[in-house]
Amino acid sequence: MVATLVGLSLLLALIGGTATLTACLLSRRLRARQARQHPQQAAARERTRKARRLAAEWPLLAQTLGLGYRDQWTHQHRFPAVEFVADDQGVTATVAAIAGAGLADYQRATGYLADTWGCVAVRAEQQGPGLIRLRGLTRNPLLAPARVDLSGIQPASLTSWWLGWAEDSQPVMVRLAEVSGIVVAGLAGFGKTMLVAHLLGQLAPSPAVQFVVIDGKGGPDYDRLFLRAWLSAKDDLGQVRDVLRRVHRLMVDRQGAIAQVLGVTDAWHVGPSTSWPLVVVVVDEAHTFFHERKGTSPEVKAHNALVAELSRLVEELIRKGRNVAIQVMLLTQRATGDAIPTRIRDNCQVAISFATRTVDGAVAALGEEIRQHPDASPVLLNDPAYVGVAVTSLPGRPGFHRVRTPQVDHHQVAAIIRAAAGLRADPAVLLADQAPGLRVVPDTPAPGDAA
Repeated sequence: MVATLVGLSLLLALIGGTATLTACLLSRRLRARQARQHPQQAAARERTRKARRLAAEWPLLAQTLGLGYRDQWTHQHRFPAVEFVADDQGVTATVAAIAGAGLADYQRATGYLADTWGCVAVRAEQQGPGLIRLRGLTRNPLLAPARVDLSGIQPASLTSWWLGWAEDSQPVMVRLAEVSGIVVAGLAGFGKTMLVAHLLGQLAPSPAVQFVVIDGKGGPDYDRLFLRAWLSAKDDLGQVRDVLRRVHRLMVDRQGAIAQVLGVTDAWHVGPSTSWPLVVVVVDEAHTFFHERKGTSPEVKAHNALVAELSRLVEELIRKGRNVAIQVMLLTQRATGDAIPTRIRDNCQVAISFATRTVDGAVAALGEEIRQHPDASPVLLNDPAYVGVAVTSLPGRPGFHRVRTPQVDHHQVAAIIRAAAGLRADPAVLLADQAPGLRVVPDTPAPGDAA
């Protein structure tokens, strides 16, 4: 009797085990079939499971990394509260900033968090008072070069232009409105010239934009872009002075006529137009025009006097050109004070930096605050894989962000420039047509010409 009961129990156990195994295999096949039929739902379920798993593991992980503090009464580890959201690009954790778990503490732990979460990188940024945002990416979107085809169509708005994509693949726009100065820094060959081609390719089809292009390299890089420029020059300091004098005179004339012509004191209140276009002054290798020589010879004195005038003209354009829709973009390999005078550089509202070799170079381009964001420093971009990747600050988002700028076909840009060459116009003539009684401001005298 006992043997019979034992045999029956073993049989029942065998049947139950077989049924359980069969159910597991069938359910797995069923889930796989449902995943094939409804891949989006399956992916959403997997993201939900991942977020729950990370939330369950967080208390132990926070204690292991020393994030938080030990309660002096209970001797228990108090870890920061967290909320996880997983997506197809990685995971986002919104965590509390408490004692022992501030922004600097999270930044120090990003490497360990990336290894634990299976991410290639984790970035920490202050989202608001008491809140830190941890963003982990399962792949680095910045490493994939992106080539785009420009439409050649007039942009719908001139309040901003498209710079590229942030690390979360969101488009990044750079302000045009109410901006008089932009500094773009970075080592040679890392994307500054491509950035200018991308900018002109976007804005050239608009009759409400006129360009001044100055190439401090003196080479052929900008030859195909000169067709669309109201004024242009290369690395001849005398020619550059003459160009900047004309732009400065336009600024002064616009200041005197803006109320009469536009009925406002800020051109951005009505926006650029064909009759009052936005004037974008691009100065590549800008340090070429601010370098003073040492010596007392007449040649050196004449050179330094010319440099002083160029510095003054650029400084005044950046200080006073905003409300009359004149904007200066200065490009340089190193934005230190010996390359671009600080009185010019520090008045520019927008700063963009490609790869730099030193922290001092990053600080010169982006300001002292970049020291507080070492994971976003352009020093980390000093690798051929990061050609075309820049660092900038974004409106409404604290800290600094890395942006993948797109590659454009120079032949396509040249074709857009040729097609838009007929839109080139002299803003001074346009202004004179609207304000015939405008007081004529004489050209700025050259050094030594004044009585």
